[in-house]
Amino acid sequence: MNVVVTGANSGLGRALCTAFRSKSHMVIGTTHDNVAARRDPELVYFEAGQKASPIQTCVSEILCMFDTIDVLINNAGTNAICPFEELTPGFIQHIMDVNFMTAVFMTQKFLDHFNKPGTVVNIISDAAWRPMRHSLAYNCSKAALDMATKQMARELTKPRDLSIIGIRPGKMTGTGMSTYIDQRVQEVRGWTPEQAMEYFRQNSVSGLELNPTDVAAFILGIVTGGMVRHLSGACIDLVG
Repeated sequence: MNVVVTGANSGLGRALCTAFRSKSHMVIGTTHDNVAARRDPELVYFEAGQKASPIQTCVSEILCMFDTIDVLINNAGTNAICPFEELTPGFIQHIMDVNFMTAVFMTQKFLDHFNKPGTVVNIISDAAWRPMRHSLAYNCSKAALDMATKQMARELTKPRDLSIIGIRPGKMTGTGMSTYIDQRVQEVRGWTPEQAMEYFRQNSVSGLELNPTDVAAFILGIVTGGMVRHLSGACIDLVG
């Protein structure tokens, strides 16, 4: 299979690339880190959060390497904690662009280039349904992507022979986003690392953080296991 993973420079994106390549699938990743893209021939740079034009450029570059694709994993995302009183239109728009708009337009630009049947996986978050203090923009962007996943499945599954699913993981260890959350939450709320961890444990059924490698293996199993068409339109929680 030919697989495209957005946000592939680190964290879950990198783990997804590794998981699919381990099963001999061809993978191209995207990143907004231009230095990383120049260093790694399997990474394609694009301006994260920008809508039509840069995404079209990125897609065109990928299609120079892959004539067609089988799987698109919309993993690119960003987070920023901001108290409600300090929110600005530009701040909210940036989060929405990266977390919601990029997935929509990336999928749209690839529509005529999927092998049939094809698969789209949107990496959402438990933030789509779990309100978190100082995270209005992030939560709303993930809620929008959650609904977009269901809407895309409704409009594209039968006409385009595309299976479109969402994955809603909780907090993952060792990712840039989790590191940012740990640091910024402590800063904004005046917590110690121990207090932040205790808050997480109290709000999690398992009390455990997810490992990106395990999440990537789960997604690989769904995509290649034969059941993905029956799951089209589903958003699957990986957190209690």
